[in-house]
Amino acid sequence: RHDARSQGPKAALPLSAPRTSFNATISRRRRIAYAAVSLDDVKALKNELGTTVNDVVLAICTGALRRFLVDGEELPDRPLVAVVPVSVRNDEVTTGSNQVSAMFVQLPSHLDEPLDRLSAIREGTQSAKEEHNALGADLLINWAEYAAPNVFAAAARFYTGMGLANRHRPIANLVVSNVPGPDFPLYLGGAELVAGFPLGPVMDGMGVNVTIMSYRGVLYWGIIACPEVMPRAWDLASAVAPALEELMEAAGLAPPRAISILEAEAVVDPSDGGSDQGAGATDIDEAPEHTAIGFPKADVVGS
Repeated sequence: RHDARSQGPKAALPLSAPRTSFNATISRRRRIAYAAVSLDDVKALKNELGTTVNDVVLAICTGALRRFLVDGEELPDRPLVAVVPVSVRNDEVTTGSNQVSAMFVQLPSHLDEPLDRLSAIREGTQSAKEEHNALGADLLINWAEYAAPNVFAAAARFYTGMGLANRHRPIANLVVSNVPGPDFPLYLGGAELVAGFPLGPVMDGMGVNVTIMSYRGVLYWGIIACPEVMPRAWDLASAVAPALEELMEAAGLAPPRAISILEAEAVVDPSDGGSDQGAGATDIDEAPEHTAIGFPKADVVGS
Protein backbone atom coordinates (compact mmCIF):
# COMPACT_ATOMS: atom_id res chain seq x y z
CA ARG A 1 0.00 0.00 0.00
CA HIS A 2 1.18 3.49 -0.88
CA ASP A 3 0.53 6.65 1.10
CA ALA A 4 0.10 9.98 -0.66
CA ARG A 5 2.93 12.18 0.56
CA SER A 6 2.43 15.84 1.45
CA GLN A 7 3.72 18.40 -1.02
CA GLY A 8 2.70 21.34 1.17
CA PRO A 9 0.25 23.27 -1.05
CA LYS A 10 -2.44 25.45 0.43
CA ALA A 11 -5.84 26.34 -0.99
CA ALA A 12 -5.64 28.19 -4.29
CA LEU A 13 -6.68 31.82 -4.50
CA PRO A 14 -8.60 33.58 -7.27
CA LEU A 15 -6.32 35.49 -9.68
CA SER A 16 -3.35 33.28 -8.74
CA ALA A 17 -3.53 31.12 -11.88
CA PRO A 18 -0.84 31.19 -14.57
CA ARG A 19 -1.99 32.26 -18.03
CA THR A 20 -2.43 29.62 -20.73
CA SER A 21 -3.71 29.83 -24.29
CA PHE A 22 -7.24 28.93 -23.19
CA ASN A 23 -7.42 31.77 -20.66
CA ALA A 24 -8.66 34.48 -22.99
CA THR A 25 -11.79 36.08 -24.38
CA ILE A 26 -13.98 33.45 -26.05
CA SER A 27 -16.36 33.45 -29.03
CA ARG A 28 -19.84 31.91 -29.44
CA ARG A 29 -18.39 28.74 -30.98
CA ARG A 30 -17.86 25.56 -28.96
CA ARG A 31 -15.93 22.36 -29.50
CA ILE A 32 -16.95 19.19 -27.69
CA ALA A 33 -14.82 16.11 -26.91
CA TYR A 34 -15.37 12.96 -24.87
CA ALA A 35 -13.42 10.38 -22.87
CA ALA A 36 -14.32 7.47 -20.60
CA VAL A 37 -12.49 5.44 -17.94
CA SER A 38 -13.44 2.62 -15.59
CA LEU A 39 -14.77 3.67 -12.19
CA ASP A 40 -13.38 0.43 -10.71
CA ASP A 41 -9.88 1.47 -11.80
CA VAL A 42 -10.31 4.86 -10.14
CA LYS A 43 -11.56 3.18 -6.96
CA ALA A 44 -8.59 0.79 -7.01
CA LEU A 45 -6.28 3.82 -7.01
CA LYS A 46 -8.32 5.43 -4.23
CA ASN A 47 -7.99 2.33 -2.06
CA GLU A 48 -4.31 1.76 -2.83
CA LEU A 49 -3.29 5.35 -2.15
CA GLY A 50 -5.64 6.11 0.74
CA THR A 51 -7.35 9.07 -0.89
CA THR A 52 -10.75 9.89 -2.45
CA VAL A 53 -12.36 9.26 -5.82
CA ASN A 54 -12.59 13.01 -6.41
CA ASP A 55 -8.88 13.50 -5.73
CA VAL A 56 -8.01 10.68 -8.15
CA VAL A 57 -10.25 12.25 -10.80
CA LEU A 58 -8.53 15.61 -10.30
CA ALA A 59 -5.15 13.88 -10.58
CA ILE A 60 -6.19 12.26 -13.88
CA CYS A 61 -7.37 15.65 -15.14
CA THR A 62 -4.08 17.21 -14.05
CA GLY A 63 -2.07 14.54 -15.85
CA ALA A 64 -4.13 15.04 -19.02
CA LEU A 65 -3.68 18.82 -18.83
CA ARG A 66 0.06 18.35 -18.33
CA ARG A 67 0.32 16.24 -21.51
CA PHE A 68 -1.78 18.76 -23.42
CA LEU A 69 0.31 21.73 -22.27
CA VAL A 70 3.63 19.95 -22.84
CA ASP A 71 2.57 19.10 -26.39
CA GLY A 72 1.68 22.75 -26.92
CA GLU A 73 4.98 23.90 -25.39
CA GLU A 74 3.18 26.06 -22.83
CA LEU A 75 3.45 24.14 -19.54
CA PRO A 76 3.52 26.70 -16.68
CA ASP A 77 6.13 26.35 -13.93
CA ARG A 78 3.49 26.59 -11.20
CA PRO A 79 0.14 24.90 -10.57
CA LEU A 80 -2.96 25.49 -12.62
CA VAL A 81 -6.04 26.59 -10.69
CA ALA A 82 -9.44 24.94 -11.14
CA VAL A 83 -12.85 26.09 -10.00
CA VAL A 84 -14.48 22.98 -8.50
CA PRO A 85 -18.25 23.21 -7.92
CA VAL A 86 -19.41 21.94 -4.52
CA SER A 87 -22.96 20.95 -3.60
CA VAL A 88 -24.14 22.70 -0.42
CA ARG A 89 -27.64 21.26 -0.50
CA ASN A 90 -28.75 19.88 2.88
CA ASP A 91 -31.66 17.89 4.25
CA GLU A 92 -33.51 21.07 5.22
CA VAL A 93 -33.93 22.05 1.55
CA THR A 94 -37.24 20.72 0.25
CA THR A 95 -37.27 22.26 -3.24
CA GLY A 96 -35.97 20.41 -6.28
CA SER A 97 -33.38 23.05 -7.20
CA ASN A 98 -29.63 22.56 -6.99
CA GLN A 99 -27.57 24.54 -4.48
CA VAL A 100 -23.98 24.83 -5.61
CA SER A 101 -21.01 26.79 -4.34
CA ALA A 102 -17.39 26.53 -5.52
CA MET A 103 -13.86 26.17 -4.22
CA PHE A 104 -10.52 26.90 -5.87
CA VAL A 105 -8.11 23.95 -6.14
CA GLN A 106 -4.53 23.78 -7.39
CA LEU A 107 -3.81 21.29 -10.17
CA PRO A 108 -0.02 20.72 -9.97
CA SER A 109 0.62 20.02 -13.64
CA HIS A 110 4.18 21.32 -13.19
CA LEU A 111 5.16 18.24 -11.12
CA ASP A 112 6.78 15.40 -13.08
CA GLU A 113 5.69 12.41 -10.98
CA PRO A 114 2.03 11.34 -11.04
CA LEU A 115 1.99 10.26 -7.37
CA ASP A 116 3.46 13.61 -6.34
CA ARG A 117 0.66 15.32 -8.25
CA LEU A 118 -1.96 13.21 -6.48
CA SER A 119 -0.35 13.90 -3.09
CA ALA A 120 -0.39 17.62 -3.73
CA ILE A 121 -4.02 17.49 -4.86
CA ARG A 122 -5.10 15.57 -1.76
CA GLU A 123 -3.59 18.16 0.56
CA GLY A 124 -4.77 21.05 -1.59
CA THR A 125 -8.39 19.90 -1.69
CA GLN A 126 -8.37 19.42 2.08
CA SER A 127 -7.10 22.98 2.56
CA ALA A 128 -9.65 24.29 0.05
CA LYS A 129 -12.49 22.52 1.89
CA GLU A 130 -11.37 23.97 5.23
CA GLU A 131 -11.25 27.52 3.88
CA HIS A 132 -14.54 27.03 2.02
CA ASN A 133 -16.24 25.88 5.23
CA ALA A 134 -14.68 28.71 7.23
CA LEU A 135 -16.17 31.28 4.84
CA GLY A 136 -19.53 29.55 4.92
CA ALA A 137 -20.57 27.06 2.30
CA ASP A 138 -23.64 29.08 1.32
CA LEU A 139 -21.91 32.47 1.11
CA LEU A 140 -21.93 32.64 -2.70
CA ILE A 141 -25.53 31.42 -2.88
CA ASN A 142 -26.80 33.99 -0.37
CA TRP A 143 -24.88 36.80 -2.05
CA ALA A 144 -26.17 35.86 -5.51
CA GLU A 145 -29.78 35.73 -4.28
CA TYR A 146 -29.66 39.41 -3.30
CA ALA A 147 -27.69 40.67 -6.30
CA ALA A 148 -29.73 42.10 -9.16
CA PRO A 149 -29.64 39.82 -12.26
CA ASN A 150 -29.67 42.82 -14.62
CA VAL A 151 -26.55 44.18 -12.92
CA PHE A 152 -24.78 40.86 -13.48
CA ALA A 153 -25.89 40.78 -17.11
CA ALA A 154 -24.72 44.33 -17.78
CA ALA A 155 -21.38 43.67 -16.09
CA ALA A 156 -20.89 40.49 -18.12
CA ARG A 157 -21.62 42.29 -21.40
CA PHE A 158 -19.18 45.05 -20.50
CA TYR A 159 -16.50 42.53 -19.47
CA THR A 160 -16.86 40.62 -22.74
CA GLY A 161 -17.17 43.67 -24.97
CA MET A 162 -13.99 45.23 -23.57
CA GLY A 163 -12.04 41.96 -23.79
CA LEU A 164 -11.06 42.34 -20.14
CA ALA A 165 -10.23 38.64 -19.77
CA ASN A 166 -7.09 39.33 -21.81
CA ARG A 167 -5.98 42.16 -19.54
CA HIS A 168 -5.62 40.56 -16.13
CA ARG A 169 -4.36 37.34 -14.61
CA PRO A 170 -6.93 34.53 -14.96
CA ILE A 171 -9.35 34.13 -12.07
CA ALA A 172 -8.81 30.39 -12.64
CA ASN A 173 -7.68 28.28 -15.59
CA LEU A 174 -10.76 26.07 -15.99
CA VAL A 175 -13.77 24.52 -14.31
CA VAL A 176 -13.57 20.84 -13.28
CA SER A 177 -16.74 19.20 -11.99
CA ASN A 178 -17.17 15.59 -10.85
CA VAL A 179 -20.80 14.51 -10.55
CA PRO A 180 -21.88 11.14 -9.11
CA GLY A 181 -24.45 9.41 -11.28
CA PRO A 182 -26.60 6.27 -11.00
CA ASP A 183 -25.15 2.76 -10.96
CA PHE A 184 -28.34 1.33 -12.48
CA PRO A 185 -29.57 1.60 -16.09
CA LEU A 186 -31.77 4.49 -17.20
CA TYR A 187 -34.36 4.32 -19.98
CA LEU A 188 -36.25 6.77 -22.16
CA GLY A 189 -39.20 5.50 -24.16
CA GLY A 190 -37.95 1.96 -23.74
CA ALA A 191 -34.46 2.77 -25.05
CA GLU A 192 -31.58 2.16 -22.65
CA LEU A 193 -29.10 4.94 -21.99
CA VAL A 194 -25.74 3.33 -22.74
CA ALA A 195 -23.54 6.35 -21.98
CA GLY A 196 -23.87 9.96 -20.94
CA PHE A 197 -21.27 12.68 -21.48
CA PRO A 198 -21.95 15.76 -19.33
CA LEU A 199 -21.13 19.30 -20.45
CA GLY A 200 -20.69 22.48 -18.43
CA PRO A 201 -20.31 26.18 -19.27
CA VAL A 202 -17.24 28.08 -20.43
CA MET A 203 -16.72 31.80 -19.98
CA ASP A 204 -14.36 34.62 -20.82
CA GLY A 205 -10.99 33.87 -19.28
CA MET A 206 -11.81 30.16 -18.84
CA GLY A 207 -12.26 28.73 -22.31
CA VAL A 208 -12.47 25.06 -21.32
CA ASN A 209 -14.72 23.11 -18.97
CA VAL A 210 -14.20 19.49 -17.90
CA THR A 211 -17.21 17.72 -16.40
CA ILE A 212 -17.16 14.09 -15.28
CA MET A 213 -20.16 11.93 -14.42
CA SER A 214 -20.30 8.31 -13.30
CA TYR A 215 -22.84 5.94 -14.83
CA ARG A 216 -22.96 2.16 -14.36
CA GLY A 217 -19.30 1.75 -13.48
CA VAL A 218 -17.86 4.18 -16.03
CA LEU A 219 -16.64 7.75 -15.57
CA TYR A 220 -17.73 9.74 -18.62
CA TRP A 221 -15.75 12.90 -19.38
CA GLY A 222 -17.31 15.78 -21.28
CA ILE A 223 -14.91 18.48 -22.44
CA ILE A 224 -16.26 21.66 -23.96
CA ALA A 225 -14.02 24.45 -25.21
CA CYS A 226 -14.01 27.53 -27.39
CA PRO A 227 -12.07 26.50 -30.54
CA GLU A 228 -10.51 29.96 -30.86
CA VAL A 229 -8.58 29.37 -27.62
CA MET A 230 -8.43 25.54 -27.68
CA PRO A 231 -8.58 24.38 -31.30
CA ARG A 232 -8.07 20.67 -30.56
CA ALA A 233 -10.13 19.73 -27.53
CA TRP A 234 -9.66 16.10 -28.59
CA ASP A 235 -5.96 16.37 -27.76
CA LEU A 236 -7.00 16.93 -24.15
CA ALA A 237 -9.65 14.20 -24.24
CA SER A 238 -7.17 11.73 -25.73
CA ALA A 239 -4.80 12.37 -22.81
CA VAL A 240 -7.30 11.23 -20.14
CA ALA A 241 -6.78 7.45 -20.50
CA PRO A 242 -2.95 7.73 -20.61
CA ALA A 243 -3.07 9.90 -17.47
CA LEU A 244 -5.00 7.16 -15.65
CA GLU A 245 -2.62 4.49 -16.93
CA GLU A 246 0.36 6.55 -15.73
CA LEU A 247 -1.12 6.76 -12.23
CA MET A 248 -1.90 3.05 -12.04
CA GLU A 249 1.58 2.10 -13.21
CA ALA A 250 3.16 4.41 -10.62
CA ALA A 251 0.98 2.82 -7.91
CA GLY A 252 1.98 -0.69 -8.98
CA LEU A 253 -1.50 -1.63 -10.18
CA ALA A 254 -2.59 -3.58 -13.26
CA PRO A 255 -3.21 -1.55 -16.45
CA PRO A 256 -6.63 0.09 -16.66
CA ARG A 257 -9.53 -1.40 -18.59
CA ALA A 258 -9.96 0.24 -21.99
CA ILE A 259 -13.19 2.16 -22.56
CA SER A 260 -13.34 3.27 -26.19
CA ILE A 261 -15.59 5.71 -28.00
CA LEU A 262 -16.26 6.37 -31.67
CA GLU A 263 -15.31 9.93 -32.54
CA ALA A 264 -16.26 12.10 -35.51
CA GLU A 265 -16.14 15.86 -35.75
CA ALA A 266 -18.47 18.43 -37.27
CA VAL A 267 -17.51 22.10 -37.26
CA VAL A 268 -20.44 24.45 -36.77
CA ASP A 269 -19.95 28.14 -37.46
CA PRO A 270 -22.55 30.92 -37.10
CA SER A 271 -21.58 32.36 -40.48
CA ASP A 272 -22.60 29.14 -42.23
CA GLY A 273 -26.13 28.83 -40.88
CA GLY A 274 -27.52 28.44 -44.39
CA SER A 275 -25.22 25.61 -45.36
CA ASP A 276 -26.94 22.75 -47.16
CA GLN A 277 -24.95 20.37 -44.94
CA GLY A 278 -27.41 21.09 -42.14
CA ALA A 279 -27.11 22.91 -38.80
CA GLY A 280 -24.24 24.98 -40.13
CA ALA A 281 -21.94 21.96 -40.41
CA THR A 282 -18.99 22.98 -42.57
CA ASP A 283 -16.44 20.27 -42.12
CA ILE A 284 -15.91 16.68 -41.02
CA ASP A 285 -12.48 15.83 -39.65
CA GLU A 286 -10.95 12.40 -39.31
CA ALA A 287 -11.02 11.47 -35.64
CA PRO A 288 -8.45 9.65 -33.49
CA GLU A 289 -8.54 5.87 -33.61
CA HIS A 290 -11.30 4.69 -31.29
CA THR A 291 -14.21 2.33 -31.66
CA ALA A 292 -17.48 1.40 -29.96
CA ILE A 293 -20.08 3.61 -28.35
CA GLY A 294 -20.63 6.01 -31.25
CA PHE A 295 -21.07 9.58 -30.07
CA PRO A 296 -20.14 12.46 -32.39
CA LYS A 297 -17.76 15.24 -31.52
CA ALA A 298 -18.90 18.58 -32.78
CA ASP A 299 -18.53 22.31 -32.72
CA VAL A 300 -21.73 24.08 -31.77
CA VAL A 301 -22.68 27.71 -31.58
CA GLY A 302 -24.64 29.34 -28.80
CA SER A 303 -27.51 31.73 -29.17
